[in-house]
Amino acid sequence: MRPKLFAAALLCVAALGCASKQVIPTSTHQQRVQAEAALRSAENSQAPNVPEAARHLEFARQQIADGERLIQEGEQEAAELRFRQAAADADLAAALARAVPLKNEARRASEQVESIRGQ
Repeated sequence: MRPKLFAAALLCVAALGCASKQVIPTSTHQQRVQAEAALRSAENSQAPNVPEAARHLEFARQQIADGERLIQEGEQEAAELRFRQAAADADLAAALARAVPLKNEARRASEQVESIRGQ
């Protein structure tokens, strides 16, 4: 009879362990994954080298950290919102990083036109 009692106790412990594990809803998990992917993409671009873009990278990092904290507190909807905000800031950082070289090129072209007109 002892093996049956041991097996029952083991099943109870396993059930308690599974019941106590926090489950993250799929939509929140997807938002988190998307935010982290957008952040990595922006970090691998020129965003860290562009001051305004770097600021948005920091915003994205902070929002991901806030989202993770909110998950631990059981605030799934608020966490999902933070992850969406993080993805948007990371995307903005990447866009700003692409825009700066284009802006500089446009400025140089404008200066060349002005130089030609002045001759």
